[in-house]
Amino acid sequence: MALKVDGQARLDIEQVARLSADAFSPVPATVSLGHTAAAHWFRLVVPADAQGTATVVVQPSDLDDVHLYVPDPQSANGWQTHRQGDLSPYTDRVRKMLPFAADVNMRPGSVVFVRVQTHHASNIRVRLLSAAAADRENAATLVGVGLSGGVVLVLACASLLSAIVFRDRYWAANALFQLATMASLWACFGLASQFVFPTEPALADRVTMVCGFAQFFFGSLFYRLLYRRYGAPGWLAHLQSLTLLVFPAQLALLALDQVAWALQLYNVVLPFVIVLGLAMVAALNGPDALLLNLLRVNLLGTTTCIALLWVTQLGWFETGFMPLIPSVFINVLTAVVLHLVLVRRHVLLGRDRDREQRSLVLSRLHVDFQRSKREEDGRFLSMLLHEMRSPLAVLLVAAKALGKKLPSLPLADAVQEGAARDVSRIDKSVRQMRDMLQQVQISSEMEHGVGPDFALHSPHLPARCNADEVSAVLVSEHESFARLDVSGLSARMREDQAVAGNAQIVSMMVSNLVDNAVKYAAADTPIVIRSSVRPGNWERPLLWSLVLSNGVGPIGFPDPLLVFTKYYRAPGARQHSGTGLGLYWVRGMARILGGDLTHVVQGDQVIFELVLPILEGEPSEEEESRSTASS
Repeated sequence: MALKVDGQARLDIEQVARLSADAFSPVPATVSLGHTAAAHWFRLVVPADAQGTATVVVQPSDLDDVHLYVPDPQSANGWQTHRQGDLSPYTDRVRKMLPFAADVNMRPGSVVFVRVQTHHASNIRVRLLSAAAADRENAATLVGVGLSGGVVLVLACASLLSAIVFRDRYWAANALFQLATMASLWACFGLASQFVFPTEPALADRVTMVCGFAQFFFGSLFYRLLYRRYGAPGWLAHLQSLTLLVFPAQLALLALDQVAWALQLYNVVLPFVIVLGLAMVAALNGPDALLLNLLRVNLLGTTTCIALLWVTQLGWFETGFMPLIPSVFINVLTAVVLHLVLVRRHVLLGRDRDREQRSLVLSRLHVDFQRSKREEDGRFLSMLLHEMRSPLAVLLVAAKALGKKLPSLPLADAVQEGAARDVSRIDKSVRQMRDMLQQVQISSEMEHGVGPDFALHSPHLPARCNADEVSAVLVSEHESFARLDVSGLSARMREDQAVAGNAQIVSMMVSNLVDNAVKYAAADTPIVIRSSVRPGNWERPLLWSLVLSNGVGPIGFPDPLLVFTKYYRAPGARQHSGTGLGLYWVRGMARILGGDLTHVVQGDQVIFELVLPILEGEPSEEEESRSTASS
């Protein structure tokens, strides 16, 4: 077989037939045309031992314009012309085959010419076969294309189903990629011209090109997702994103009827894709060796195929075989390997989810165990504190009774006074111990499974109280402290308004704050207490605010990070009695009731603000019943 290139595409069959054999250059059966608009004339000589009828076969099946010239003594110019190619209807072909073909009467030494002109940059394979061999090859090609396309279609459907079931974008991107691959595979083998658009060659040709463009686009999209997930750095992923712009550019060029420029974009992009592919191989990393090796095999195979396709399209290298666009082998291999990659990824994700679920179950079991243990400890502590309060109550009653009997006893005045002081100290100490135990019990109840509805369900905490009652209790219990300034205790609340919380508990909270200030404030400095009603938020429109301010004492300022921590006591406070629970449980109770306790320092003043919600309206029956139960 020999070849002559007509760069201007002006020669006709009569001119070419008059050329001597020396005007044609010997070429192998498969020739790389490069990307050119020139016309290529192939000259085939029938062998001397040939007999019967032969078939001229021209491949691949996506060439634009193919003319087959068979000797015919009865025609005017001596040649029978068969015009085929993507730009000619399939119904006009004399041989209904995937490749372009025509029958030749085998006469030894006769010459057959084939003229090929195409926008597609592809290798050309021109052969002279027996009719039977041509039919067998066409049947085998149909079977091969059907099987390979069927494999890709099955994998695409499986990916689509996985994307729907698992709601996974990787499966969805792979499904689109494989569907585009299958469409491109079948279209490039001429199945679109043969079965879908047999009488509309221009439409079939555009569909073939769009399928190829779509395959490149969805492949780039899928690889960007996949390799970004497995080690590709951000800058490399951004470069990969540039390849996604090729598809809309090619569609725009097709719309402007610039087919050659649309196809030329491949020659611009393919070197860039090759370099990116090699960089991706080096960048891949991850914990699973099998998945990474599958990705490397796929990436190296695809990159090698693209590189080989690129150099043959430019005419720099002749492969010796017919590379189709897309190549059957590399597309089937890519579909299988990528499906295995996603299956492996799904298995790994399943293992991770199983581990997370097991870890979550163990964590829940641990939390449940700790909760039950805390609840058990809380119940034991509550029982112990209750048992301790019982003898304290007896002591209070006994001390009170003894105080009443002392004046009637025949004792000296000095002894009477001493006994009265002792009884008073006993009463005060027992009351302090009782209050401390109550603080410990309530703190325990807050921590041991009572939950966020403690203020609503505990019998210790009825729903509301009167701010004036709390102020009165505060004044009566601390009237002996001359430096206590309570002139600002004026909440100015309406009759239908009340502070959230049990009067006893709220009084204990306020008394704790006052005792804390008296104990740690600087000597002979005023302790100012003021209350007010101020606006809150949409959930708690009105708030009752109680502010205590005092000068810092000898122990210094409290640590702002630890002041509300359980058992915290300032280093200089060890000389005073206390448990370190006061501020902790006051803030805890305030938050349970929907308020808060805050602490700020202004100059030499330490300021604590207790905020509780104000409830409006008459108390409900449930609140009344809880108040009755608590009393």
